[in-house]
Amino acid sequence: MGSDSKGVPTGVPGPADAREKNGLAPVNPTKEMKTAEELAAMIREDLSNVDGCPKLGVTVTVYGLNPWNSMLTFGAAAGPVRNKAELQRFCEIITSRLQRLYDIRT
Repeated sequence: MGSDSKGVPTGVPGPADAREKNGLAPVNPTKEMKTAEELAAMIREDLSNVDGCPKLGVTVTVYGLNPWNSMLTFGAAAGPVRNKAELQRFCEIITSRLQRLYDIRT
């Protein structure tokens, strides 16, 4: 590895602002904004594709701001839910994925 005339090593990344000027994307991209209702609908949609997920009586509540979280509940209309723990885990996975992509718009 060499150095330029000012003694700065070549081949070493510079500060973040210099990288951005050279066309590289920032390390922390901006998250898209969604309402809590939009996020809850996205989670419900993904859950509805899981075998054994009841068609009725499933409620997803998105709460908090940034960070936000979700809660999955089953009402009487859902009937007996044999794979409740599996659906809860799947909801957590979906929520974690969406938290990386979206923030709450108030």
